[in-house]
Amino acid sequence: MKLDWKTCFKVVVTVVITFLVIHFVDSIFAALGIAMNALNPLIAGLIIAYVVNIPTSFYERHYFPNSEKSSVTKSRRPVCMLLGYLTIILVIVLALLLVIPQFVSCIKTFIDQLPSLVLSILENKTVVGLLPDSIIEWLEGINWNDIASNVSSIAGIISLLSASIADVQGTVDTVTSVAPTVVSVLSTSLIGIVFSVYFLSAKDKLLAQFKRLADAYLKPKWHDRIYYILGTLNESYHGYIVVQCTEAVLLGTLCTIGMLILQLPYPTMIGALIGLTALIPIAGAWIGTIIGAFMILTVSPIQALIFILFILVLQFVDNYFIYPRIVGKSIGLPSVWVLAAVSVGGGIFGIPGMLICVPLFSAIYKLLKTDVDKRNGESGEAGEVPEIETIENADT
Repeated sequence: MKLDWKTCFKVVVTVVITFLVIHFVDSIFAALGIAMNALNPLIAGLIIAYVVNIPTSFYERHYFPNSEKSSVTKSRRPVCMLLGYLTIILVIVLALLLVIPQFVSCIKTFIDQLPSLVLSILENKTVVGLLPDSIIEWLEGINWNDIASNVSSIAGIISLLSASIADVQGTVDTVTSVAPTVVSVLSTSLIGIVFSVYFLSAKDKLLAQFKRLADAYLKPKWHDRIYYILGTLNESYHGYIVVQCTEAVLLGTLCTIGMLILQLPYPTMIGALIGLTALIPIAGAWIGTIIGAFMILTVSPIQALIFILFILVLQFVDNYFIYPRIVGKSIGLPSVWVLAAVSVGGGIFGIPGMLICVPLFSAIYKLLKTDVDKRNGESGEAGEVPEIETIENADT
């Protein structure tokens, strides 16, 4: 084979670049970390804009859809954006108002009952026989009534926190170590919200600019492929967010109604908690059930058992009757791959990773399925997805 100077030059450049990447890999990763930190507000803005765009698009489709008046068309985007942000804020505020007050009340109830609980444990010979003598002596030497009276009051909590700090310098060190993180999170969130407002107000223009750049610099084959991939991702994430939120609201409402009928304690709080944790695939239902059962256990063990049985029945009804009708084929991911997505996402990024990886795996599954069907000569019509511009027309 005859080698020309261009081929040799490409080989040399490739070798040099590979050597530099391997030799300076730590510096490259450090630079990437700095770049990602700088891009955090932009990424946060994109995420916020994508989520807020779902109710915004819904309102735009119902905001005098048949009117062609100039005042209506000019006010449609800002009014619907405002309604979209208010919807998200209202959902968050309602969830906090329903959960936090009763959660605090439940913790205080648990603390008040802590002395009698510890005494009953110490009087149980079976439990005492399982514990070492040193632990039994330590438990018996604690004045649980004083702890309960201190912790149950705000003044007691403040005194315990202040007592745990050795001196003023320790307080200063704590504040100085926490303050930068708090300031960074707040600044990133505020700048992200500003970015999201800009993205939503100019989304049509931004999409048109992206399309012009793709038409100018990409070959038609790559242009169509990128739009197909982005359309599939949009379909998966949009459908996942809408379906999970709908299912969470319905499940939380049914849980609240059922607990009111059974006269169980904390119905609104636990119903809201079950709805919120239902957003987490697979593990969410168990997380909500465990926390809810613990809350009710502070009031009555029998009622906690009734609650667990009720949730098991509710989960059965949801899994076999409600969820399939609501979800349909919007996710299109087999159960084993949902479990894999939850495991991988949770292992890498925790709960946010679970929420991100399930629709991501769904999109990858659809893309691979369509490509395999195409290569095997099967019809690819089932794998067609809307283009990215059709996010405005997706059903909510």
